[in-house]
Amino acid sequence: MGGSAVVLFLVPKYVAPVCGPKEDGSHMACYFSGNAVMKLAAAIFIITLLMILLSKIKIVKIIGAIATIVLSAYVYLIPHGMSGLENEMGKPFGVCKMDTMHCHVHHTFEIATGIAVVIGLLMVFSLISTFLKKED
Repeated sequence: MGGSAVVLFLVPKYVAPVCGPKEDGSHMACYFSGNAVMKLAAAIFIITLLMILLSKIKIVKIIGAIATIVLSAYVYLIPHGMSGLENEMGKPFGVCKMDTMHCHVHHTFEIATGIAVVIGLLMVFSLISTFLKKED
């Protein structure tokens, strides 16, 4: 789980980089979406780490799994402009409009979404197993 979060963290900058800065030094929508995905990945990593360290405490596993599922959903919602949140520039999150831009060519957010779906599904299974497991 933590490994998936690390890979998710690396996608926007290293695995499938988003677009670089424009000539005036400003950034496009995908840059801010990429940063948001990296922040979500860091949060997922911390939550899964806590879930591992405190695995004996059932409520931590349940809350952690639910939080991770929500964060994984935001990995999809943010680049698709469906999060309702705004980036640092006060604009809605999204990606570049032109298909020739790096964020499209590198399939940055398709890769990130795929990893997030896997993390989310793992957490659903974790929740199910937590509920089905008999108390010691």
